[in-house]
Amino acid sequence: MTNTSGRAGARPLSGRLRTARLILRPQTATDATVFHTLWTERDERVPAHRKLDAAGHPTASDIAAHITDPASERSSLLTVEDAVSGEIYGYCGLVFDANGNDQEPEVAFELLQAVHNRGYATEAATAVLRWAAEAGYRRAWAGVWEWNVSSRRVLDKLGFVDSGRSGRVSEHGRTLITVRDLGTEHTPVERTELVEHQDLSTSQLSALGKLFDSEYRVTHGAWNPDRPYGYSPAHVHVMLSIGRIVIAHVGFQRRTISAGGHEIVVAGTGGVLVHSDWRGSGVGRRVMARAQQAMRDDALVDFGYLGCREAVVPFYESTGWRRIRALERHISIADGSDATEPFGAPILIHDASDSRWPPEDVDLRGTPW
Repeated sequence: MTNTSGRAGARPLSGRLRTARLILRPQTATDATVFHTLWTERDERVPAHRKLDAAGHPTASDIAAHITDPASERSSLLTVEDAVSGEIYGYCGLVFDANGNDQEPEVAFELLQAVHNRGYATEAATAVLRWAAEAGYRRAWAGVWEWNVSSRRVLDKLGFVDSGRSGRVSEHGRTLITVRDLGTEHTPVERTELVEHQDLSTSQLSALGKLFDSEYRVTHGAWNPDRPYGYSPAHVHVMLSIGRIVIAHVGFQRRTISAGGHEIVVAGTGGVLVHSDWRGSGVGRRVMARAQQAMRDDALVDFGYLGCREAVVPFYESTGWRRIRALERHISIADGSDATEPFGAPILIHDASDSRWPPEDVDLRGTPW
């Protein structure tokens, strides 16, 4: 329920913005339930005026009334919703009465905890800042609590830097005041590419090599795209990049395997890696989601298939993979002999079609991924 200041120099952000995954639009009363949830999810360290009071106000009805009240100053915070499903995620926009002013607004965003770590805040704020630059604003500001690591990470991605301005220090913590010059080239945006192995460019191969070497060169030597550390190479590469730097990758190889007497075409998945500087930011989930979509779009593939360490099973399960229990036979990456994974070792599949996975032992008919 943040209002604009109504100052003469401020140009309200009142239209609709569209990104690859999101629509940002003016608030309506139907958004109130989600906005109320945002109030309930706020950190205990925020000031009292940012929390529900002892009587539970503002209620969803209070928020809806504020949105529809013609006497209220209209907010320049737009509702963020999914461009496909219409599901409401929170808000993002500009304010002019905090650290900013008429000519230099402040960006603000708040999304439901359920959709954190998916890049939505960065995507929405990027669209808002682009609008601000096109509207003629020279700089944008952002205040953030020092303890709010997730929001600080978003601001870092957006190109905000410490302004040198002293923020408030109180029992709630210290406020950092950051700023970004809107007249400069936009911060490199995040993008995801899907490339068949034979179509990788020289620059893409180099970027992938840097990613894998940063993790494995000391222990496993240089990355070989045609035989990565002895595992089966990928037919398809899904790469998530910031600027020219690849920071996350998922690869898969199409192969017909055997489960009992059934032949199944799988997307054997490997090379799942996020650069150490970006772990915990949600890029792993986003690059995996794109890889899973590619599997579903591939008419030849029935299932995604992977083996992994027990420690990372929760990550895969959280991104839609499900665990099966089977005895797996494959060719050893060490010496080319026949090998068997013990029953119960982590094997996960992703349903890429309407086919049913047969409850049978598995022969990969080659090396694992």
